[in-house]
Amino acid sequence: MTKSAIHPIDIDKISTRLSGISARVVPCTGGDAITVLFIRQLTDRALLSECILKPLIARAAAGKTPPAEELLDRVLYVDHCALDDNPDAIDAYLLDGYTVLLGPWGGRYIVSDIKKIESKSIDSPELQYTLRGARDCFIENLDTNLSLIRYRIKDPRLKIAMLETGKRTRTSVAVVYIEDIANPGIVKDILQRIAKIRIDGIVESGELQKQILNSKWSLFPQTGIVERSDMACGALLEGKVIILVEGSGLGLIAPKVFHEFLISCDDIYDNKYLALLTKGLRFIALFLSITLGALYIAIISFHHDTLPSEYILTLAAMRANVPFNAFTGIVQLEIIVEIIRESLLRIPKKIGGAIGILGAIIIGQAAMASGMYSPLLLIIVSTELLASFMIPDYTLMNPFRILKVLMILLSAVFGLIGFTLGLCLIVTVIVSSNSFGVAYAAPSAPFNREDFLGKLFPDKSISPKRPNFLKTTDQTRIESDERKQ
Repeated sequence: MTKSAIHPIDIDKISTRLSGISARVVPCTGGDAITVLFIRQLTDRALLSECILKPLIARAAAGKTPPAEELLDRVLYVDHCALDDNPDAIDAYLLDGYTVLLGPWGGRYIVSDIKKIESKSIDSPELQYTLRGARDCFIENLDTNLSLIRYRIKDPRLKIAMLETGKRTRTSVAVVYIEDIANPGIVKDILQRIAKIRIDGIVESGELQKQILNSKWSLFPQTGIVERSDMACGALLEGKVIILVEGSGLGLIAPKVFHEFLISCDDIYDNKYLALLTKGLRFIALFLSITLGALYIAIISFHHDTLPSEYILTLAAMRANVPFNAFTGIVQLEIIVEIIRESLLRIPKKIGGAIGILGAIIIGQAAMASGMYSPLLLIIVSTELLASFMIPDYTLMNPFRILKVLMILLSAVFGLIGFTLGLCLIVTVIVSSNSFGVAYAAPSAPFNREDFLGKLFPDKSISPKRPNFLKTTDQTRIESDERKQ
């Protein structure tokens, strides 16, 4: 009897369509057989032997082919297995790491989940490092990431909506939120945007982030990144939505407003007044990172009279032997700084810091000794570089690296008028943007005093209400004694 006669489903066609399929045939009394199909690279072969093949062979030796229901209820030692009768779904099951059991069951088959996914162990965060707080972070395994969230939030109203995107990759995406806190409109909007994605494959959360933007040409990020599980849980308790992508160690937070990109982990765990100070420094650093070079060009090239006379003489003396004008010098040094920044990302980790420091010292000293650039110009460019590293979420800094070029060009053409025009343009874009229906500049524009103070002092003990701009279902974070009574 051929296999096709034993099984209504044609095994040969499955093997032809899919490469790398392994099959183990377990003969039964009476000429029937049960065929176990699996992909070796995606299957936990120890569990396959102990939980499926071993009990299956023992049962097959005891008599005729058992019914599929008996295998499910009494034979297989697998926690997740089910019956299916759709022959078109077998390929999808196998490619997803499931094991498929075929037998003379009238076109039905058994699928069991014993897949094995290679992943690294939970490690310390690298992008969102903190002096105080948890040390675990997300990895590339989606189940592990969800377990880290469930470990901290034991609320039965924690909901996980599973979606699948990518025609070829069929990547699993988990949308996590707390049902009685998150805004239902925001949750629905996020689910709809993910469901509408039509692409052949998504392998990282950054690709998904681009697909769910309000506009494909949006400059500023409308979702934040989260690496730490404690920060993800904190965002869920605020009423945010966490998006986790299978195969990515970075989750997405939505919605996220401009002010929140400047809040770090230490601001939440440490002294509230220190958090206010450091956040103020970050705003100053963000402003300096895009304006110092442009302001230098505008003053040196167009507006000498804005400086005191003694400063003008000092600058003139420093620039007396410099062969380049202010604009050319700034552009050249900015290019060198960007080259150093990008090269350090690809240098081996063990030697990256030493090479970066050595290279910066050598280049800076050689540039000053050769007389190509003035010392003040080197200080300005170095300050811009250091200021850009103060932003906790690097995804916000990337747009400002682009806008810095715009500021330099406008200042080089129109002076302080172009500088002011560039600042107004940036503020206009920020104020007019939104993140999943939430104003991007909230709570500053539109202004809300309670939310504004809550962002200045990210301390739950003095903020009993969740942010109003999120329009959460449950606004109360801390219940008062009167409400308890």
